[in-house]
Amino acid sequence: MNRRSVISRWSLPLIAYVSMVLGLHVFHSAWVAFGFYHGLILLVMLSAANRTFWRELVAGWDWRVGTAAIVFGLGGGVVLYLLAPFAEIDSSTIGPVLSRLGLQGGSWLMFVIYHSLANPWFEEVFWRGRLGSNNNLPVWNDVFFAGYHLLVLALFLDWIWLIVAAVILTLAGWLWRQIRRQRKGLLLPVISHLSADASIMAVVYWLNQ
Repeated sequence: MNRRSVISRWSLPLIAYVSMVLGLHVFHSAWVAFGFYHGLILLVMLSAANRTFWRELVAGWDWRVGTAAIVFGLGGGVVLYLLAPFAEIDSSTIGPVLSRLGLQGGSWLMFVIYHSLANPWFEEVFWRGRLGSNNNLPVWNDVFFAGYHLLVLALFLDWIWLIVAAVILTLAGWLWRQIRRQRKGLLLPVISHLSADASIMAVVYWLNQ
C-alpha cells in the first residue's frame, strides 16, 4: 500500500463526520445529512479500483451465523426500549429535535423506512468493505464508525449515555467486520445491520408517538 492510499484510507471516515456536521448542525436537515453521506459513499465506491465489494454484498450467507447476527441486530431495538426511561427518551425529547431536522409527519415515516432499509447497505460496503480489515482485534475504523453516530445521538442523549452508545457501536462495528472476514462476504453484516437499524428506528418511531 503506497503513501497516497494510506492517506486516502485514513481520510475516508471523515465523509461521515463532515456529512453529519453539515446536514444536522449547519443545514438542520436529516435528509441533507444522509444525502451527503450516502452520495459521497457512492462516489467513493464507484471510483474504487477494486470492485469486488459490490459482489460481496450478496455473498457469505450462512443460516446459523445469520440467525445469530439477526438476533444481535434486533437486540439494538430491545436495548433502546429498555434504556429509554433511564435516558429520558420520549416524545418530549425526541419530537422537538425531529422537528428542527425537518422530520415531521410523512417525512418522518419515510425517513424511518429509508434509514432502516437503505442505510445498512451503504454503511457495510463502505465501513466493512472499502475500509475493512482482517485484524481480529478492534481497529481504529471500528472506533471511527461508532464516533460519527455520536454527532447524531448528541442531539438526544446526555454525555454518559453517549459513552454507553460509543462502546456498543464499536462492538457492533468490530463484530460485523469479523463476520465479513470469516464468511468472505458482506451479506450477513448487512442483514444484521438492517435488523439493528430497523428495530432501533421502530422503537424511536414508537417512542415519539
